Amino acid sequence: MDNDIQDRLTQLGLQLPAPINPLGSYRTTVTLGDQLFVSGLGPFKDGKPVVGVVGNDLSIAEAQEAAQRTMLLILACVEEACGLENVEQCARLTVYVRAESSFTAHPKVADGASDLLLALFGPDRLPARSAIGVFTLPMGIPVEIDSVFQLKR
Repeated sequence: MDNDIQDRLTQLGLQLPAPINPLGSYRTTVTLGDQLFVSGLGPFKDGKPVVGVVGNDLSIAEAQEAAQRTMLLILACVEEACGLENVEQCARLTVYVRAESSFTAHPKVADGASDLLLALFGPDRLPARSAIGVFTLPMGIPVEIDSVFQLKR
């Protein structure tokens, strides 16, 4: 792992979890040329999925933590696939937020993932992003994120 990234994670009091194996008929990561695509992943805590509906069961702060946990899992999968030292930047995030029907702060929830990338890679390497509200997600998770990373040439 890139020592700068490891140092920043340590300063934030964070560490990468173990990468996740696919839960179905797909690959967690696929490399095409200089891009690494990461399948949609969600938050886990103590080996179990975090569950809940944002705005009902989870506050914005709890949902941001779920998004951050998801980004840590994504980064663990990137580390396993190609090594974080080979990442130029995260180019794209799509953040799906399972929320009650009147909830409108989806971008704030997505900031839980983006703020971690900001702390690790800096403001000039923030990704393009969409934050989308959905009715349901696999296993009852509150957040699912898929991503694309640009690799160093």
